[in-house]
Amino acid sequence: MANGVVEQYEKGQLNLDGTLGHLTTKEAGQLQILWRKLLEAFASDASELKDAPAAPADTAQSTAKRSMRVQASPSPAPSGKSSNSGSWFGFGASTKTEDESYRKTVGQVAPTGSSAPEFVAQGRARSIRDVFWAATLCDHPDVLVLRFLRARKWKVDDALKMLLACLRWRLDEEIDWVVWTGESALNYALMQRGIGAMHKTDRLGQPILYIPVRQNDPSAQPQEQMVDYTVYLMEVARIMLHPPAEKVCLLLDTTDMAMANMDWTFFKTFLHYLEHYYPECLGLVLIYNASWVFNSLWKLICPLLDPVVASKVHFAQSTAELQKFIAPENLSIEYGGSNSFKYQYVLPRAGENAKMADVTARNTAMAARLAACDRLEAVTRKWAGIDSATSSSQALADERAAAADDLVVASRAMDMFVRARTLYHRNGVISDDLTIHW
Repeated sequence: MANGVVEQYEKGQLNLDGTLGHLTTKEAGQLQILWRKLLEAFASDASELKDAPAAPADTAQSTAKRSMRVQASPSPAPSGKSSNSGSWFGFGASTKTEDESYRKTVGQVAPTGSSAPEFVAQGRARSIRDVFWAATLCDHPDVLVLRFLRARKWKVDDALKMLLACLRWRLDEEIDWVVWTGESALNYALMQRGIGAMHKTDRLGQPILYIPVRQNDPSAQPQEQMVDYTVYLMEVARIMLHPPAEKVCLLLDTTDMAMANMDWTFFKTFLHYLEHYYPECLGLVLIYNASWVFNSLWKLICPLLDPVVASKVHFAQSTAELQKFIAPENLSIEYGGSNSFKYQYVLPRAGENAKMADVTARNTAMAARLAACDRLEAVTRKWAGIDSATSSSQALADERAAAADDLVVASRAMDMFVRARTLYHRNGVISDDLTIHW
């Protein structure tokens, strides 16, 4: 196990190099420079940014704005229409007819009054400033910015380009709508299958994301709904990534998988999103009980992986190997641990999003967060050397750190008014103040 990622588990200590609070003098300087360039671009119209990086061939493409697509397709497609989602190189492609569950969303099944109020999109042009502060959500802004710096090897211009492309993508793909609407717009059958369930943490404190590949059926829902679910899952995972654990441990269970479970289009889309829009969020990939099917596909998968992602992949064929990375008390019984967790989807409850309809309280929380953004932006301009030559002042750095902490507090207070409650709120893992209770 001469792998830097694996060595962290052997030592029982996360490598925090390049993260908030663990920067070299040079890295801190690069962070200041990136902030200065970002702030100089804040007033520009985000819609005029260059398009996000072109996705590789065979990736899933949105056919319409998410909000319009859901409103236009509230019911299942006519029976008799065959589904033919893009499975792995065509293996397992299905020609079965659509059944009632093919397009059915959680909102069509959940109790009346459980969904978030209707989302009101901003009709005016949005500046880069608007989109950036919206994108930080509840993250410490430096945690978000540092992800892009690390992903681009501390090359400031490359990191800025990557960050701006991500902001354009979030604007185009209406990620704020995804957060607001939550599970009501997602495929109900997909939510029930538990592909991408988060539970407990690994030995380094990183949340574990379980993906039982055998549960994936590319033909069971439209490809675009699978992509919507993936984006939603990534946004929920962000809530659980608190420093020092800023990444997830992905447990890819290939037990009993068949060729029909592998979805080539989705896989390439997932990699593209992970690399360009959610950088530095993956800590470890555990491939458990690799079947002959998976092993035969591995040679095709490897060339698609970024070298950094590839370095995080580890094969575990036994419970003993899994327990090198996940303590028995945190590992599901299904995988040889002692934790009784078994995924079960719980529908949204009537009234759980009532606070989102409280316009007065929502506006108050939003105004408080906007004021916190303004305070942080003002001191960051001085710290980054835009409005003052005192950027090296420790007092200024301390003032900025306090302003950033205040923004995180304000963001958490606003969250319940702008984000639909999730399964993890209903099962007690995420509290209203975004504290995590595993």
